[in-house]
Amino acid sequence: MCSQAESIQGFAEIREIFESIQGEGILVGVRQLFVRFARCNLNCIYCDTPTDSTDCTNHITGEKLPNPVSREYVSEFFDRNVHSICLTGGEPLLYADFIASLPKTRPFYLETNMSLPEMAKKLTHVDFVAGDFKVREAIVDGYEELVENTVRCFRILRNREDRLTFCKFVLPERFDAEEVINNAISVENYVECFILQPVFGTSKRGIETILELQKVLMEKVCVDVRVIPQVHKYLGVM
Repeated sequence: MCSQAESIQGFAEIREIFESIQGEGILVGVRQLFVRFARCNLNCIYCDTPTDSTDCTNHITGEKLPNPVSREYVSEFFDRNVHSICLTGGEPLLYADFIASLPKTRPFYLETNMSLPEMAKKLTHVDFVAGDFKVREAIVDGYEELVENTVRCFRILRNREDRLTFCKFVLPERFDAEEVINNAISVENYVECFILQPVFGTSKRGIETILELQKVLMEKVCVDVRVIPQVHKYLGVM
């Protein structure tokens, strides 16, 4: 799936712009400017983020703008006193050309579903990659192809001296632990660590299952494995 806005050079469909803390992953708590792109090429069962939007809401200024939004408008806010600029969605890789053209005044933090390797090749200049590895239980169909593309994306956007890349598994109440372990092993050489993130509202029993998975996975891979929930939801912030 491609966004219509990609055909308009220097413009992208953006759902919202706001400033908050990063609530997920290994940089949880740092202050970021968030640019949330509209549209996604996947339809995950547990997704909690609306993707389509005719307007872009700027929570910093209170403005609402019709989509698509220009590169010049978005970059006006890049000089804010934040740790980094979070490019999230939806799916930012749908707008790889737009992102590649943005002026880089702060480190770029890319949140992606890791399903579009050809687009990922255009964004090797990002400083942080929060890459999802979807579980089978989240995807309606085409899971095997998604796994192949995810591994390719991690290989392209791999952890290196000038880029920190980690892999996040969003885990629902029930999942195939053995499959998660095998998928983790397939990308362990490309990441700084693994994040096991419970779907918000997971039961105590579900959390115990995730903690057990952490224990087993730590014996199978050579990088760190952490359990980190969606902290921003517990704080009640964006």
